[in-house]
Amino acid sequence: MKVSTFIRCGVAMVAILLFIALASCNNPPAQTEQANAAGSDSVHAEVTLSPELQSQLASFPAPFEITSMLYKAKAGFISDITNSPENSGKYTTEMSQALNLGVYSADLSYAATYNRTDDASKFQACTNKLAGELGIDGVNDPSLSTNSRTRVAVLIAAGGFAEGLYLAASLGAIAKDNTMIMAVISSQRESHMKLLTILEAYKADETMKPVAEAISRLKPIWGNFEIESGKKMTQQKAADIRNLVESVRLTFIR
Repeated sequence: MKVSTFIRCGVAMVAILLFIALASCNNPPAQTEQANAAGSDSVHAEVTLSPELQSQLASFPAPFEITSMLYKAKAGFISDITNSPENSGKYTTEMSQALNLGVYSADLSYAATYNRTDDASKFQACTNKLAGELGIDGVNDPSLSTNSRTRVAVLIAAGGFAEGLYLAASLGAIAKDNTMIMAVISSQRESHMKLLTILEAYKADETMKPVAEAISRLKPIWGNFEIESGKKMTQQKAADIRNLVESVRLTFIR
């Protein structure tokens, strides 16, 4: 597979955005007019992640990892399963912008992995737009407090994880032989557990509860559907997984 410029840009974008959570640790907390204008969900409980959780967040897999696995599994590219670039304008709160920055980062990785230049260009524009509106298009940008930067990074990770899993589940539900795609889905269990652990640190933050609850609803994938390595899953079960992941993803992209 040829590594395109869009893949490099997409991976770099996600890495930088997640790095922001740790880049401002030495900066004093600050509240600015820009942060106040981000929406009613800009006031949150102060949360300081432990060094261990900060490390887990910084090392959280970029969406490119799952889209690369899908490519190797010979899954196809279907533009209709991505979040429409036209939706980017409706995300006006800090939470919706951060979640969908993660979502569009996964879509960008998906399009770039398959060398779909036109689609990748549109998703790149969406990620640039949302990053700019969040004030995190530069690592040294001081517009958000340390607490808010970390929270934004967690939301980006949640959105990217949900979208990547949704892309895999959608492709697995329509594949004639979904054996390899199911293996891709199964490989995401560790990332899911890591994300749940990070979100647990925000249990005192009422605005983060819907995100934590949504991500928690994905737990049955690892127990109820009996995903086994090297085995094909019935179309009905694959569709059930797709529907479950879609229900979570819809709460993020609406």
